[in-house]
Amino acid sequence: MFYLAVLLAVIAVYLAQMWLYRRHMRQGLSYTVRLSTEEAFEDEDIFYYDELVNDKLLPIPFLKVNSDLPQGLYFHFLDAAADGKEFRESHEAQVQSIFVLQPHQKISRRWRVTCKKRGVYTMGDAVLVTNDLFGMNTASFSASALPGYVESRLTVLPKPIDLNATFVAADGLSGDIVTNHGLLTDPLIRAGTREYRPGDAMRQVNWKSTAVHGHLMVNIEEHFRRFVFNIVINMQSRDIEKHPEVPSAPYEIERCISVAATLLDRASDENVPTRLILNAPYKSIRIDDPHAVSCIDLGDPVGRKIAISRSYAGRMETLDALRLLAGIPMEISVPEEQMLDHIIANPALYTEAADHSGAANLIVVSSYISERMIHFHRAMEALGVRVIYYITSANRNALVLPEDIEIYFSVGSLGERDYKR
Repeated sequence: MFYLAVLLAVIAVYLAQMWLYRRHMRQGLSYTVRLSTEEAFEDEDIFYYDELVNDKLLPIPFLKVNSDLPQGLYFHFLDAAADGKEFRESHEAQVQSIFVLQPHQKISRRWRVTCKKRGVYTMGDAVLVTNDLFGMNTASFSASALPGYVESRLTVLPKPIDLNATFVAADGLSGDIVTNHGLLTDPLIRAGTREYRPGDAMRQVNWKSTAVHGHLMVNIEEHFRRFVFNIVINMQSRDIEKHPEVPSAPYEIERCISVAATLLDRASDENVPTRLILNAPYKSIRIDDPHAVSCIDLGDPVGRKIAISRSYAGRMETLDALRLLAGIPMEISVPEEQMLDHIIANPALYTEAADHSGAANLIVVSSYISERMIHFHRAMEALGVRVIYYITSANRNALVLPEDIEIYFSVGSLGERDYKR
């Protein structure tokens, strides 16, 4: 009878604690995340703070937290070597931690996170696994199901690249060559000096010439043109995609977005108005400003599917343009040839200078060059619009590249392995 009584007591304790933990396990339990910043550039590190709280009298004997980061973000670890003098870096997309939480206990941690890829990320969720005193009643739930859960959003902006180092002209020329085809004025290439005029930038002042002449003199810079730039981003990674709405090589599109970010950065130095045009669904672009991007709705289905941004000029507005680039989804709204045909049919809407201060240009950034793009160049040239191509790979679907077309090819391409990292 004694052993039976002990057995019944153990069963009673087991059932009581099972009922107690099932009923009150989540009560007073919270998991919150905050970030050191809401914006960062590619390849930058930020801090990820998480806090785990058990605000009740009941202890939690077992709690496993699985913290996952969205693809493109990685926990950055530095492991000390045996001698303690060297460190080994590693990046993980997920970390698992196991805790025993006492009553009214709070655990705070700080993680270093590397932003590998541009995008708009929602963070703060995690999978929590709990158990009772006997380890026989496992429960798994999301941190978003707990009271007080708050999402954290991080915008990773695309990082400009060195176009001079990564792109060469189609004719194979290299080195410092003065031409009439520069996108913007180059302060390093000077053709002489002249007297200062109101509106000239102070960075153009030639102080040696000023001292000689006794009044302000400024440098005359080569191939200076005041243009409005319209950057066309082709979301197709191939001339013929396997799926008409999804790029088959997203790493090539990421390269195109990096080039567009660089062109925006260059234009901002000269306060040149710049717009973005792309064949992606504008309603899917993740950006807070509702007026940042729209479409040219002419009552036809193609125009509704081409995204066009407002005009950006100057450093502060260029930051808004980078936010737009960060929120571009990896989707194709309309084939490239239909987008180009729509631009040819409505050139004033796509190429008109936003402030009417100069002529407009189209800079097409694509992962390939095709015969259709060459025909597009001819048609726009006949309309008086200059077209420049930046091709981010060696993919050519055009047998002959005419000499009068300004094309820049990338000497190195971002690979799929780098994209998945």
